[in-house]
Parts: sequence; C-alpha cells; structure tokens
Amino acid sequence: MSKSGEYQDLEEGITMEDTEKNEYSNNELDTFSPVTEANKKRWILIRAVLGEMLCTFLFIYIVCATAANFKRLATAPNPVVGALSTGFAAVALIYSFADVSGAHFNPAVTFATCVTRKTSITKGLMYIGAQLVGSVLAALILLATFPGDFEGKNVAYAVAVVPSNDSSIANAFLTELILTFILVYVIFAVAFDTVDDGVKAKVVQGGGKSSSNNLTIYTTSGQTKAGFAPIAIGFTLGFLCFLGGSVSGGAFNPARVFGTALVGNVWTAHWMYWLADFIGAGLAGFAQRFFATSKTK
Repeated sequence: MSKSGEYQDLEEGITMEDTEKNEYSNNELDTFSPVTEANKKRWILIRAVLGEMLCTFLFIYIVCATAANFKRLATAPNPVVGALSTGFAAVALIYSFADVSGAHFNPAVTFATCVTRKTSITKGLMYIGAQLVGSVLAALILLATFPGDFEGKNVAYAVAVVPSNDSSIANAFLTELILTFILVYVIFAVAFDTVDDGVKAKVVQGGGKSSSNNLTIYTTSGQTKAGFAPIAIGFTLGFLCFLGGSVSGGAFNPARVFGTALVGNVWTAHWMYWLADFIGAGLAGFAQRFFATSKTK
C-alpha cells in the first residue's frame, strides 16, 4: 500500500487524494484490510459513474439550451453561436470532471476506450448508462426551463437532432462517421498519448544534414500535452459544429441525440447516430494507437 497520499484506480488512472497526509503507523498498516481497499476502489468507481452522469447532463443541457434560446428569439440560425457554446462548455467541463470520471460525456468516446482496452467492458457499460441518464435528465430540465411551445411541439422536439430532408441515410451516415472520427482521434491523441522525451528525433538542418537532438517540429511532453487537452478537445468540438450540421444534424455524440429523442419522441434515423458514431470512434481509436508516438496506457 503506497504512502504517497493517493489511491489510484489502475485500470483508468483515476486518482483520489487522501485527505490524511500523515503516514500510517505500522499498526494502522496491519489493520488496513483488503476489504477496506476494495471499498475504496468501489467508491472511486461510484464517484466516477455519478460524475460522468452529471458531466453529461450539464453538457447536453448547455448545448440544447443554447439552441432552444435562439429558437425562442426567432433569430436566423447562426452556427457560430452553437460552436462557441459547445466549445466553451467542453473546455470547462473537461477541466472540471477529468479527474473524476475522465469527462467522456459521449458514448462513442467510451466505446472507443473499450475496444482499445483502455476501459473494461463493465465500466464502459456503466459509463454509457450514466451518459444516457444524464442526457434524458437534461432534456427533461429543458422542458422545465423553456416555456411555451415550439411550432406546436415541445422544446425537446424542437432541438432534436435529425438528418436534413434532402440528405440520404448514406450522406448522414458518412458525415457522422467522419465527424466522430475526427473528434475521437483528437481526444485519444491529446488525452491518452504521451511524448517520450527520451526518444531522439532526427531533424533536417541546413545543408541536408541530420542530427539527433531531441527536437521535432514542435516541442512538448506528455505532461504539457495532457494539460492542454481540454482546450484542444473544446476547439475540436467547436469547429465540428461548422461541419455537417446541414446534412446529419451534426451530433457526433449519441447521448446528444438520445435524450431529446426520448423526451421529444423524435426517432428519425436514430439507429444511424449510434452505428455511425461507434464505427467512427472505433476506427479513430485504432488509428491513433497505430500513429501514437509511444505506448499509451
């Protein structure tokens, strides 16, 4: 048992700081049973699942509330507004929940971590269940906070994600797959991948000579790369809002689709968002692992 003051979930890397900073005495160590250790790990898992539910709830509510607010104002659709809201919300929530649950708030991301063996199947299913509960709660709270009807329907119906009328299923499917691939690849590259500073990279200098001196096109480390991960992911979510919305609705997150579909009773091509997003996420996870600069944990 480590005396560093941290307990770590070896499977996920989720840590919980021990409030007791003093070292355990020999007698305390003797009485620290495996049952107590199991309880601590169980509590970390429960906290992670509940954190994932809250994180997803907040993200889905923010995204949907932004869309609903501008529908009430009857202004012309502006993708910049949605992109800014989505990107800023993602940055804030990832910084807030990364050390609690990892801040997936997207079943496609969780699926990718499962198929690449970064998360167990059991834990992945618990996360996806929590994400779906969070998305439904967000849609229900949306009903409570936005009065009136929206073109004869409720607000959840109004902000539900559906393919455009002039798009075929193939158009929407491919769009969702590509958008989810981009998102998950970036997440894996900045949040899971690390740069090994001990590896010397060859760079071309003047005269065509090459030398080994720890330099690449950019300088970074595993620590600094992960530190900026929320910003990179937030920016990615932001610019993805400019792509594909007029074709598939631009979900790239099955939880975003599920909550409003259930509460608003909008199931148009619902299966497509799950299948396309999961395929795109899985491909991105394996692609990033292939290109990873070092072995990721």
